[in-house]
Amino acid sequence: MNPDQALLKRFLADPATALAIDSNPLGSALRAKLLERKGDTLQIAFEPGREFLQGNGVVQGGIVTTMLDMTAAFAVLATLPDDRTAATASLTVSFLSAVRPGPLLATGLVERAGRRLIFARAQLESAPDGALLATASVVMSVLEMRAERA
Repeated sequence: MNPDQALLKRFLADPATALAIDSNPLGSALRAKLLERKGDTLQIAFEPGREFLQGNGVVQGGIVTTMLDMTAAFAVLATLPDDRTAATASLTVSFLSAVRPGPLLATGLVERAGRRLIFARAQLESAPDGALLATASVVMSVLEMRAERA
């Protein structure tokens, strides 16, 4: 099983307790935490450090995109059976405001799920004031899990 899916399965078994995303190095670096799942919606908290800032003190756009992609991916993975995984096929991001350092809240939502493609969206907000900072529309390809090689 994909390590992110294994972590997600642990979280879904006890969704009342936030769980750090330590299943991949990027999740750890962004200080990401699974917060809540309601239906096809999943929330993740992020607090990117100084290493993710541009020279002008805002979070670099590629990192904002990464947080949105990760959030949509976890929302999608939460809907899949254990023998399936997903990979981003298309990602469109709209930057609405500069993302300042500090606590951030991302919400991912599965809009429509087919056998081969899943359509999702994600949004990123400033945790202190709820200001909408960026949104994404994501198409993910559903893949069969490959047998692990010895």
